[in-house]
Amino acid sequence: MEKDNINNQKTVLFKIYKLNSNKEQEFFKDYYFELNENIIDIKRVIAMELSNEKNTYVNLENITERIYKDFGKLFFERGIIPMTVDNYKLEQFTNEGREFSFIAEISNIQPKNIIKNTVQNSTIKKLIEQDRKLKNQDSGYVFYEDDFPPLG
Repeated sequence: MEKDNINNQKTVLFKIYKLNSNKEQEFFKDYYFELNENIIDIKRVIAMELSNEKNTYVNLENITERIYKDFGKLFFERGIIPMTVDNYKLEQFTNEGREFSFIAEISNIQPKNIIKNTVQNSTIKKLIEQDRKLKNQDSGYVFYEDDFPPLG
């Protein structure tokens, strides 16, 4: 976001610092992000400007003096923001008009797209389901144990 969005009430200020060669914090840039943006998109914008490469990942370490905890929302704890929250929207963490400070560090680790429920996506699972439909068209409902995996 550009600085012309400062007056927009649905933005949050990210003050980004980077570590210099002496491992000291030095100010890099202010960013204004809208609340409907994903954390991963925010990290990509920052990574692009830090490294000038497309496929880089940045770790953001929260160094904000005040931790904002809003009722019913997640919050940024001190320390590195985990990859597990990358797909969340900024609005799930904070309200508009807040200011956060982060140390940005380019990481060698690329987040991988995790395939969820690989058993349901497999060809074998699809074949089993088709076979069951053909066998049980007239018998109504049939209970199969593997349709209901254990909860514990």
